[in-house]
Parts: sequence; structure tokens; C-alpha cells
Amino acid sequence: MKNALFLLSIWVGIIVAAYALVYWDQGIEQPLPISISERSAIAYVDPSGRFSLAVPPAWDIDESETFVVLTDPSDEIEVTVFSVEQPVPEAALLVALGITDSVPPDEAVTVEELSPSGEAERAVRIAGPAEEGKIRYGLAYIYQGESIVVLVRGSVTALRERSDDLDLIETGIRIPAAIDEESAPIQEAASVVEL
Repeated sequence: MKNALFLLSIWVGIIVAAYALVYWDQGIEQPLPISISERSAIAYVDPSGRFSLAVPPAWDIDESETFVVLTDPSDEIEVTVFSVEQPVPEAALLVALGITDSVPPDEAVTVEELSPSGEAERAVRIAGPAEEGKIRYGLAYIYQGESIVVLVRGSVTALRERSDDLDLIETGIRIPAAIDEESAPIQEAASVVEL
């Protein structure tokens, strides 16, 4: 009889413990796990559907009729994105970086071929001439006869410190725009710059 009572009390203890584990904190909302894929959520969609951007947390988005500017929280990095009717990405980047026949670069310009994003036909990267502690570089993607230009400007220190954010922006561009039900276009006006 003692053994039966002992075994019964063990079973009751196990059931009570299991009940407490399952139902004890029902009124408390558990935090949601954060995944890396949430960081690449679409934060800006071109109203014409040419491109969409992933914007790092805490970065500001400023838009106009012709371009969108992303600024880091310290205001030391500026990423400008626009579309221009130029089917040669190198030409679009050289003009955007201020490198023209009338203003030749002080040093050699390096052109790097990149993997195109989505349906983009080509993608290139060009570093602009360095200024006092500042770096300028640009990426251009060809899509339907236009160049989608991503122009990055900032101090060497800021670019180094925010390299993960810049990587998110550069790898998070989608051509044409990646649109899901949860993301709504931020901008209403067309985004074309005539150079």
C-alpha cells in the first residue's frame, strides 16, 4: 500500500509539473525571435516598380520626385538612389560621380563587374576619386534600357563602422522591385533623373 501511494504521488507530481510548465506563463507575451531575414525586409519600393531597397534600421529615408536618399543615424553616410535613361552603366556612374571629360579624375578609376540583381542585365561598381577623408563610390544596374544608380558618399571611418548596413543596402536591392503584401510604396512620384 505504501508503494502504491508513493508511485501515485510521483505521478501526480509529474502531471502537476508538466501542467505548470505548459500553462504557467499563459498571460505573459513571449518575445519574438529575431532572424537575419527580418533585417532585409523591403523598406522602400520605387513607385514605377523598377527597384526596391532594403533599408537598415534607424536609417532615414528622404525622397523627392527624382531620387531617394538614405542617411545613417550619424548623418555621415549618404546613399542616393535614382534611375536615369542611360543604357551604359559606366557612363551613368561616371556622370553621377562627377567624373566627366571636363573634370578628369586625379587617379585611375576602377570598374568592377558585379552579379546582376534579379532581372538586371548588367551591374558595375566604380569608386570615385577620394577627397579629404571621404570616399565616394557607385553601383549601377541596367534594367530595360535605364541605369539604376546607387551612389554612396561618406567618411572613411563611418563607412568602415557601418559596413554591415551598407552591405544590407547593396545586397538588398531588387530589380525589378520585390513587392509583397506587407510592404507598401513609400514614394508616390516617379523616380527618373535626366542627366
